[in-house]
Amino acid sequence: MNTKIQTAILENFKFSKIPFLNRSKQSFQYENFNNNSDVISTVFYSRQIAVVTGASGTGKSSLIFYSINELDPSEFRVVGSELSNPNKKALYKTLALKLRLKPAFNADDIKNQIITYFNEENAQGKFNCIIIDEAHTLSIPMFDEIRSFYDEGGNFSLILSGLPPLLNQLNLSVNLPLKQRISLFLECSGLSLAQTKEYIDYQLDMAKCANSIIDKKCFPIIHSLTSGVPRKINQLCYAAIFEAYKLKKSIITEDILKIVEEKLAYAK
Repeated sequence: MNTKIQTAILENFKFSKIPFLNRSKQSFQYENFNNNSDVISTVFYSRQIAVVTGASGTGKSSLIFYSINELDPSEFRVVGSELSNPNKKALYKTLALKLRLKPAFNADDIKNQIITYFNEENAQGKFNCIIIDEAHTLSIPMFDEIRSFYDEGGNFSLILSGLPPLLNQLNLSVNLPLKQRISLFLECSGLSLAQTKEYIDYQLDMAKCANSIIDKKCFPIIHSLTSGVPRKINQLCYAAIFEAYKLKKSIITEDILKIVEEKLAYAK
């Protein structure tokens, strides 16, 4: 339900919904995303390990989210963990609960429960995949534990998603046994200036915005401030819309962006 202010914003800009706030049902299509989407889809159909890295807000979670949405749930079982710096038991317990299993007490017993469950799923012709988010926070023992889990099970695909330091960790000699099992390395990056404009137009189209509400001089500024990072673009544009509403303006101008920039205090 819209608040009074949100309703006023909808009326002010003639939106059907507030843009830049929620993930849309359909993904924004651009070259890097489409290439990564095509590649990551192969992971779900075969037992392999993939790594997805990128700066915060560059679309790692969206890439995985939209890729999973393309799968037939009757054929695929995908579970994930978003824990930061998990220990062995916490990771396996989280995965087991998402599989609707009653976790055993010991971590190794929970791991065996998951392996057995996936074996049963495989026997029914289903593909299984585990996604570990925040993988850059994993400890060295946990990297080896995941390698062992993958080897023991041999019955699921694995996607490790995290910030760029994840690659540095995988390059440590102690983690090479895991790295040598990884078949795909994908990187999410910021949008170009042209893609930034297309992304903003896409968000406004989703809100059924019939009129141009952003001065064309603003696009290079938005790209410069956000480095083309989608999450930052969302934050900046929503804040600009809110600021324009407060100032009783129907167009976002350079002056409004300057006000928003000072409030968000983006690092130069």
